[in-house]
Amino acid sequence: MKRRALLLLGVTSLFGGCLEIGENRPQPQLAWIWLQNDREEEYEVDVVVEEDGKSVFSETYQLGATSDTANINVEDPVDEPGHYVVRTMMDGETREVDIAEFVDGDENCVGVRFSLLNNGSVEYWPKSMQQC
Repeated sequence: MKRRALLLLGVTSLFGGCLEIGENRPQPQLAWIWLQNDREEEYEVDVVVEEDGKSVFSETYQLGATSDTANINVEDPVDEPGHYVVRTMMDGETREVDIAEFVDGDENCVGVRFSLLNNGSVEYWPKSMQQC
């Protein structure tokens, strides 16, 4: 029984140290949201950015079907770093991205592209960067 208690104490200490390191890490910055339409018809896209369950950015965009209107790039949708979740509703589908999950090492700035693909699917691609 003492051996189990000692093992549990060691595992708890190990994870406690990892959590402490993660808490000291700076929060990510949301650099941009890129909306892209590869289809032959126009679509309305709702974009919401939430922090701690509260909406801090909300817009509706019209994505056209021509090369001039099929891309919208939203630069700096929020001003400060934070724990943001970006959600889009496009063509009846919702995609959600927690940007903190895509921080890569010292690349603490994240941009996300959401695309309506010509095969009928809706996809997203996050990109981490060192500077916004």
